Amino acid sequence: MSKRRFNRLRLIQKQINERPRLREWLTRLRHGARDLDVILFTRKVRINALRENGYYRAARLAHANSLLRDETLVMQRVSMMLGDGVTFVDVGANIGIFSSVIADAQRLFRDFRVVAFEADPATFARLAVNAERFGFEAINVALAAEAGELDFATGAVSGIATRHDKAGRAHIAGRGFSIAARRLDSFDLPGKLVIKIDVEHMEMDVLEGARDLFEAERVAAVYLDEFDDKARVIDFLSGYGFDLLAPPRLRPFSPGRRALFAVRRGD
Repeated sequence: MSKRRFNRLRLIQKQINERPRLREWLTRLRHGARDLDVILFTRKVRINALRENGYYRAARLAHANSLLRDETLVMQRVSMMLGDGVTFVDVGANIGIFSSVIADAQRLFRDFRVVAFEADPATFARLAVNAERFGFEAINVALAAEAGELDFATGAVSGIATRHDKAGRAHIAGRGFSIAARRLDSFDLPGKLVIKIDVEHMEMDVLEGARDLFEAERVAAVYLDEFDDKARVIDFLSGYGFDLLAPPRLRPFSPGRRALFAVRRGD
């Protein structure tokens, strides 16, 4: 949008806002004035389409956009676990949306760090720019159960790169990359760890590669988004004393849920 058009739209909006009867008439004409339930931050809340029109429009926009619909919840839940001496570990960071926002906590907490891992070299190039802008560390490596080298498959968009043997219909034949793999517990990650994992079917590999950190009781919380091997993941985290919660309302997790928030008792 050009600056000229932006300023024109702002002027129109300002004129409407300063004429409340006109604003009310236009809003009622377009959206009605009924009470109804909408979903905001995974909560079904009662609003009025006229009186809470901003919430009404936000709910419609969020419903059609996965970032607004799903990822804001991840931010909320992870942020609950931040504090002094915490390192937030963003596994499968993509371009670093979570890390860019959470890095601001460095201004609030002592000895707080953000470390973001991304395997795809092309995506990592953009992550590195954002890491420099917002003050967090970015590392171009695949996290796995064992050190070595892995072949990845990619598709039309970033965020779906996965190990070649786990590729599906969303991946493009012959398109991919090779990258060094390391265990998470081979890195120097100080303090208590809050880990977000979004790695397209490789979740258990990441957890296995972090076993020494779990053994040392260094991990305070883990957020997994749409993960495979549910039984193994649940057994792994339960075995280390984590409470397993469904992120929307922080109630006990059930296997039918798509995401898991695990919090270690006593942290």
